[in-house]
Amino acid sequence: MWVRSWTWGHGARVAGALALSAMLGCSSDDGASSKPPGTARIELPVSALTVGEAGTFRCVAEDPDGDALTYVFDWGRAKADTGMSQRVPSGTAADVTATFQTAGEFFAARCRAVDTHGQVGAWSQYVGFAVQAPPSPNDGKRELTLDVMGLGKVRSTPSGIDGCTGTCSARFDLGTQVSLEVEPAEGWRFLGWLGCGADPVPNVLPLEFDRRCTARFAPKVEVASEWRQSGAVLPSDAEWGPGGTLLAVMDRSDIQGVVRVWNVSQGHLAQEIRMRSAALRSVAWGSQVRDLAVGLADGRVALFDPGMEAPYRTWSAHDGEVVKLDWSPGGSELATVHNIPTGGAEVRFWDAATGTESRPLLRTTRTVQQLHWSPDGQWLALEVQSGQVELHTLDLSAMPHVEEYAESFAWSPDGARYAVGRYQNVQVYATANHALEASWPGAWSVSSRLDWSPTKDWLVVSDLLRNLVVLDVTTGAVVTDASERPADPLDGTGYSALRFHPHGESFVAVEGIPAAVSLFTVEEQAPRAHRRELLTHTKAVNAVAWSPGGHTVASAGGDGKVRLWNASGQAQATLDGHDGKEVHSLGWNAEGTWLATGGADGRAILWDVASGVIGSGPFYLTPQAQGRTPRIDFVALQASGGVGYLAVAGHHPILTGRLSGVQVWNTRTGASLLHIPVTDSPVVALGWSALGLVIVHDDATWDVWNPETGTRQRVEGPWERLSAAALSPDGTQVACSDRLGVSVLDLATGNLVAEAASPLEQRTLAWSPDGKRFAGGGWTKLVFQWALGEDRDLPRSVVGAHEGAVTGVSWRPDGQALTSGGTDSALVTWRAP
Repeated sequence: MWVRSWTWGHGARVAGALALSAMLGCSSDDGASSKPPGTARIELPVSALTVGEAGTFRCVAEDPDGDALTYVFDWGRAKADTGMSQRVPSGTAADVTATFQTAGEFFAARCRAVDTHGQVGAWSQYVGFAVQAPPSPNDGKRELTLDVMGLGKVRSTPSGIDGCTGTCSARFDLGTQVSLEVEPAEGWRFLGWLGCGADPVPNVLPLEFDRRCTARFAPKVEVASEWRQSGAVLPSDAEWGPGGTLLAVMDRSDIQGVVRVWNVSQGHLAQEIRMRSAALRSVAWGSQVRDLAVGLADGRVALFDPGMEAPYRTWSAHDGEVVKLDWSPGGSELATVHNIPTGGAEVRFWDAATGTESRPLLRTTRTVQQLHWSPDGQWLALEVQSGQVELHTLDLSAMPHVEEYAESFAWSPDGARYAVGRYQNVQVYATANHALEASWPGAWSVSSRLDWSPTKDWLVVSDLLRNLVVLDVTTGAVVTDASERPADPLDGTGYSALRFHPHGESFVAVEGIPAAVSLFTVEEQAPRAHRRELLTHTKAVNAVAWSPGGHTVASAGGDGKVRLWNASGQAQATLDGHDGKEVHSLGWNAEGTWLATGGADGRAILWDVASGVIGSGPFYLTPQAQGRTPRIDFVALQASGGVGYLAVAGHHPILTGRLSGVQVWNTRTGASLLHIPVTDSPVVALGWSALGLVIVHDDATWDVWNPETGTRQRVEGPWERLSAAALSPDGTQVACSDRLGVSVLDLATGNLVAEAASPLEQRTLAWSPDGKRFAGGGWTKLVFQWALGEDRDLPRSVVGAHEGAVTGVSWRPDGQALTSGGTDSALVTWRAP
């Protein structure tokens, strides 16, 4: 176990050389009484190291028996052509001349002594060293290096990089403006640049110095995924498609905005609509499925046919942001609104087939918050600033009728009546003469949103405190109550949109803070409406884990919830036991009947998955300081000898950083079996093997704890600062990510089995069930797969991509697909390559 490879393929050579050294000129009697050499000391070269040029390292140690010594050098992850000195007398320094082939900073050079009897001394301390790239030719040029991830090509103007699909470089005159054009492969899309500056295509780089950047390509989600779910950050509006199968939700989550289209019958996200050229700000759906209208921040309107990436028609409607739009009942016209910065608003009307204006401009003196085209096509109602509703006839010849103290509005299905929401009251009027027909008081406050069912004489009413009721318009009776009032009245903004399903007795409610897109089914005999949440999580998906049987996948969210999905991606259950604190870790038992969860509340919980209730726990990770709650980052379940074990690893926040701790309990009795208050280095992975509990640290060392004997054994891998790690299914290998790339290490020896260079660190790693591949992701937003090859290489492929960092990956047990989660709150199951 003491021999460690410094570069792949050299471990066997070192072991063989040491065995030969032990055999030379020595008898077995001499070896029996020999003592090992002392701890070695290593010295670095005085001059800087350069790729391809020899550099000299020195090692020295003393042997207590005066035996001659041979020094063995370990370069960590650096590549060198030698690692053993000549034999020298005890206490005499020996030099090794090494030539490195990779530039960079390395932190793991060390040496140790072996005497003539094969006795091995202790390693020296680690020392760091740098290898610089060869100097560029003094030719007045600068080098541009491109790395292409995924399937696509990059070309440069001026020429030099022509159809690059891997790693390419070219030299250009100093100061050249190099334009880069990308060409995704069929079924792929360009995700963006890394290290190249801004994102426009073609991207223009001024070459004032040598540069290196990365082009990222990813398979199109609809091509590469089996199903996907998504969250939202700030959903603001929703529109049903004409058949009621699809639902479009406007999310103004960032500068660009996104419209997400759900297939509600399947419970999946069908499409995300984004535009690089302009931010999305409003949405409306016409009478045909292909007429999904989106209002843009630059004043344009774009029409999309769902399933297509680009709009099939765009036109300029206003000089500024299109804040609202609505279709005429027949779907031939579209009304758009732009609020003027100096006050008031303009409403324009468009022939959707041509993008030309169909009616005269309508101006208002107040900003418009909502607009509603009447079902008979004769009226346009505008909810305007300061609690008014203006009702305009569409010949625009008469003064509008104004409803004062009005907070919300809805047309009846035939347009003959309309409802106005006021403080603790909803009033119904006849459209023809605006006569009051009914007034229904309620327990809500300001009636902030209304909608009228197209199939029933029902109104759904909501307020800012999340009171949500369905009223019978004829009697004023409450048909059902779906209110969920917050404990703190200031917690949340209330529902921003209510939309009845076009053909069913259900409605969708949209809330911005906290984000929610909820489907409510109304049953007249039931006092409460049944709620189904469309969003995965309202914050990041922190962890993903498939059950061993492949029937269920769990996702852990920053919203404090754990959600369970079936193999087809349909929501099954929500586990809520961490008091709203982020959940960071998931772990199944071998049978898939128990699920362990750990979170920022410092607790681990065992859930009975079938019933959805807590089966055992909570188990508390012991804090290091009073008043400072630790965060559980990893959980691992194991059963052995009739005893169930729950292991957790977490970190304790301190002023100067964080400290990691590990704890193990008997799941039946709750007895603590192992407690490591502070590990030597932060923990990056935790898992069970046949040898016991494996605790992987970020310095590429791991401890193996045997629960039967209570002993711990330390194994050292090639030193690097790990960002992520994962234990293989058979418990014999560890996949690692660090600043140099990814690697696979042997669990028993720490020897390097395979590696792949990459400047991109991963945040999460997971092995395939057969142990032949592993997947990962991180800040690049890409989901990668690496395959273990016979030549000890790790060829990489891109499986998919998120709109945010990838934070969790898990393989489906059949190995045919993997599911990833990200900071974009998306959960996607990708087909494995």
